[in-house]
Amino acid sequence: MNPPFGSAYRLILDELDSSLASIDPEEIEGLLAAIRQARGIFVVGAGRMGILLSTFAMRLNHLGFACHIVGSATCPPVSPADLLLVASSSGETATVREVVDRAAKQRAAVAAITAAPASTIGKTASRIVKIQAPSSLHPPCTAGAGSGQPMKTLFEQTLFVLLEALVLMLLERTGQSASDMARRHANLE
Repeated sequence: MNPPFGSAYRLILDELDSSLASIDPEEIEGLLAAIRQARGIFVVGAGRMGILLSTFAMRLNHLGFACHIVGSATCPPVSPADLLLVASSSGETATVREVVDRAAKQRAAVAAITAAPASTIGKTASRIVKIQAPSSLHPPCTAGAGSGQPMKTLFEQTLFVLLEALVLMLLERTGQSASDMARRHANLE
């Protein structure tokens, strides 16, 4: 039998709160600095993480940053003045790892949001934001630290809230308003 709704959302919110609280504020500051210094920002992730990074790319464009989704038909070439932002819980997602390797060969900066800083992607990245989010696909580093949610759900939830917090921080630090962002919103919908 499925747990009642209240128990289910309370589990989610409690786990999410714990995961978000474990993020190092200095890592967030480093990522914000990298975003603000980059000529262009490129995002890549597989599956649900790719979808979440796509929503972040949209908000970065609304904030006036030049942001591109790797693999889209209009994605320009990456250069040493650019930042590649990746999200991979394991840090070993093959398709994402290949993009990271290509960006590194072009001398672009790489920032990784991951649960595994010692992974291949983590070792290649110049900036890391570590999310503490155990997954049933990748057993937790410490016994008893598992999530009650399936697969990488906790990582994905934490990633979404982290990215939304970055938008609010960038909005404030660039001195913009929601109205400024709205003027850059698509108008062909």
